[in-house]
Amino acid sequence: MPSLLPIALFAFTMSFVPGPVNVITLASGLQNGVAKTVAFVSGATIGFAGLLLILGLGLAALPEGASVFTDGMTLAGAALILYIALPLFRADALQQGADQPVPGFLQGALLQWLNPKAWGAILAALSLFNLRPGTADLYVVIALWSLLCFIGVGVWAVFGAQLARVIQTPAQMRLLCRAMGSVLITLVGLFLWQWARS
Repeated sequence: MPSLLPIALFAFTMSFVPGPVNVITLASGLQNGVAKTVAFVSGATIGFAGLLLILGLGLAALPEGASVFTDGMTLAGAALILYIALPLFRADALQQGADQPVPGFLQGALLQWLNPKAWGAILAALSLFNLRPGTADLYVVIALWSLLCFIGVGVWAVFGAQLARVIQTPAQMRLLCRAMGSVLITLVGLFLWQWARS
């Protein structure tokens, strides 16, 4: 069994650092509050755990012909992130509690499966910590990472809700939402640029 401390530090860091899921969680916490964002955070956690399980059981060793599959996942992920980012970027007068679409459980789970950051983190962990398919070590890591993923992503919802308290005007809210939308659109551009180069 590999030491759990480095795995925990890696898992929490990868769950907490900014990425599409965390930016969307921040935006939802800002617009909708923590309680309404929990479903998205839970979906992201379950989706990530499922992806870790599938990749950990051997899908990580995809044959070369499976590049069509990974290309499709990358493009679908980019499309999903844009689908969420564009309304956020175009928002005119967002206010906390307003009638805005709330990202839910299914979007959170699906986004993890289409998130290049999640794939990269899992593939790196499987290699770094020498996690073998079907071993008890793999299941312990899945349980630990799920807990840390929920906490790491959930912190962004809390941060968004706290940020909403200092937003004083619709113009400030609009500026912040457009900034978050811009970050997501930029991430999509980076993912596609890396994909095109590979």
